[in-house]
Amino acid sequence: MSSLSQYLVLQQQKFERMQSRRTQLLKSQQLEQSRFEQLHEHMDALSINGGGSALYLQNMGDIKSQMQQLCEQQQRRVMEASQEYRLQQRACLQQASFNLGLQHMLTQRADAVKKQQQLIEQKQLDELVCGYHSRS
Repeated sequence: MSSLSQYLVLQQQKFERMQSRRTQLLKSQQLEQSRFEQLHEHMDALSINGGGSALYLQNMGDIKSQMQQLCEQQQRRVMEASQEYRLQQRACLQQASFNLGLQHMLTQRADAVKKQQQLIEQKQLDELVCGYHSRS
């Protein structure tokens, strides 16, 4: 196995690890999105309940304010997780492209060796035919 083939194997293993990491990041992003949606649903549920004493209204205002802050924090987490996923996706695409380039290079080299071997065989056959005709 040539050193370039060994290098390609290493790069393919790296790509597989990157794909695994990308899958983990996607799950993380989906989890963060789910948490954001749940928080948003709870906040919407708080808005439905109206009326009550002044203390109740004040407490609800405080709770809604805190829920709003939590929603904003969670939205930032969703954005960060999405960005990290997109960066990993881009890195995976670059690695896949690099691997394809290596595979193409190996194929070209193998084709060149095969062509060279065919030329050598053809030359040997030509020499045999010439030798046969010169003896006759």
